[in-house]
Amino acid sequence: MVRKVEQILDRIFFLRREPEKGWPLWKRAIFFGWRIFLLLCASVCMGVLLLGFAYGAYTWDVYLSYLHNSTLLLLNILPVTVLILLFYGITGRAWAAFLAGSLLTGGLSIANYYKIFFRNDPLYFEDLFIIREAQAMLGRGHYELFIDKRILVTILCTALGTGLLLLLARGRFGGWRGRLSMTVGAVLASAILMNVSLDNKVYDAIENYDHLNRWAFTENYVAHGFLYPFLHSVKEAIETPPDGYSAAKASEILSAYTDQDIPEERKISVIAIMREAYADFSRYHVEGLDEHTYDFYHSLEAESYTGNLLTNIFAGGTIDTERCFLTGNYRVRNFRESINSYLWYLREQGYRVEGSHPNYSWYYNRLNINQYMGFEDYRYLEGDFDTLADRIVLLPDSVLLPEIYADYIANKATGKPYFSFTVNIETHGPYETAIPGERQYLTGGSYTQECRNAMDNYLTALTNTDEALEQLVNALREDPEPVVLVTFGDHLPWMGDGNIFYDEMDVDLDLSTAEGFRNYYTTRYLIWANDAAKEVLGHDVAGEGPEISPCYLMNLLFQQIGWEGPAFLQAMDDMMEVFPVVTTTGRYVVDGVLTEKIPESRQSLFRDFQYLQQYWRSEFLFH
Repeated sequence: MVRKVEQILDRIFFLRREPEKGWPLWKRAIFFGWRIFLLLCASVCMGVLLLGFAYGAYTWDVYLSYLHNSTLLLLNILPVTVLILLFYGITGRAWAAFLAGSLLTGGLSIANYYKIFFRNDPLYFEDLFIIREAQAMLGRGHYELFIDKRILVTILCTALGTGLLLLLARGRFGGWRGRLSMTVGAVLASAILMNVSLDNKVYDAIENYDHLNRWAFTENYVAHGFLYPFLHSVKEAIETPPDGYSAAKASEILSAYTDQDIPEERKISVIAIMREAYADFSRYHVEGLDEHTYDFYHSLEAESYTGNLLTNIFAGGTIDTERCFLTGNYRVRNFRESINSYLWYLREQGYRVEGSHPNYSWYYNRLNINQYMGFEDYRYLEGDFDTLADRIVLLPDSVLLPEIYADYIANKATGKPYFSFTVNIETHGPYETAIPGERQYLTGGSYTQECRNAMDNYLTALTNTDEALEQLVNALREDPEPVVLVTFGDHLPWMGDGNIFYDEMDVDLDLSTAEGFRNYYTTRYLIWANDAAKEVLGHDVAGEGPEISPCYLMNLLFQQIGWEGPAFLQAMDDMMEVFPVVTTTGRYVVDGVLTEKIPESRQSLFRDFQYLQQYWRSEFLFH
């Protein structure tokens, strides 16, 4: 049968396996042109097909909008085409080139599809550096992968396309010269494509917001398809200095400030705790929420210096808030070497600097990056917290917080002032929707059982943390030595795929409005001092603080304790007066006004802010 098919195909000259030596140029051109034509057709079809994953859980209208925008369509199809042609030059086999290109681009597209579906967060180029973390989350059962019609159709079309090319584009493409030319051509095309994909003007000029919100980070990404914004996101993974930047200019700006030592009498110990996915739902006036849910935390706020922390992230990306706080950067990256941070400053001032997080040390590469940031010692799950409790995953704070206190007490024997930073994990999402929580907090309102279960399970974990925090505060309250406690959230919690439970609870997350934007990105911070610390400081450390970005939280801590700090922090004090909120989402608070654009009158100062940030982040090593 196979032989018969081969004989039939050989009757058509351009379907043969190899061209004959005596063929004229036109015949050879058709023979090789036919294969290129088939591959181009196949790659275009695959590119259009993969756009079916780009819109994730959004509406079908978004997919149709891709097809009606020729520029957007072209920029999402070209990566598939160029990659397939590259593989064709390497392998010389049309079917192999199509299969390899489809598997690679299809794999990325499906990964993006899952990420949007589960976390309403698209796949960025930088995510490729933390694949191990994603595998770990799947392994823990946090997310259950599924196969739906889109995936099945794509698998079927990939198999069909491979089979047709195996049949209709038989043989190997040309000799080594032809394949080399194809490979070089594809590489040059990819370089041109990459240059276009990274161009901000081209990216911003594409208008596709009839069904999506341009101000929502995820929706803005989705509005551009997938492969195109994925390539565009390479810019975020690579350190790109602001326009006009030079180290000399930044150094000149910073020279107006001088590093200041901490006075001996004010070397007060600090315990900082970042709470995973902390949200005060009472601030959203959720119907049916038990009014006593936040009693302890509100009472602690009443005797503390508190305010809103407007973060860069929502329902994920813990390390962003964490590292902005510790380094003073408003945007962070996957550090590969020593980085300036306030931890190094504290160490130079004689502080013992420690940290802890009951998760694996390789998670978000904390093992290496925490050392780069200046931690002397850091406690992780393996070989440490996993020996303290049977419940290894999401270690309860009833175990974690007493360990924080024990470390603080143990440090007293050294005679050194103490700084510790801990990230808890008990409140990490997603939250069980099929099983009710141990306690019921959403007692009223007309909600689905899944919404009630998710909220009850989340608030049960949050209340457990509050109970452990209360015990820690009571212990510190009785401590004869001065100590300050800082606690804050990293982002809001996951509440259903596509934020469906937020919608049920009528929490406004409309990013096109100021209220929705703030609801989406805001958590709380709190700075509390025991009586011994208040006596040293001479004030109560209480009241309502400003709305700030995480990069300024250390500034507020230094101000409350009365530390002037390093030159960079002093410079950021001045910047905070004008730009208290600077986000990576394209929103700012300038002179008290939320805006998408820095006013003309403040652009020169904002340029200085960017130069200082760049200098601190990549040029000048403080320690």
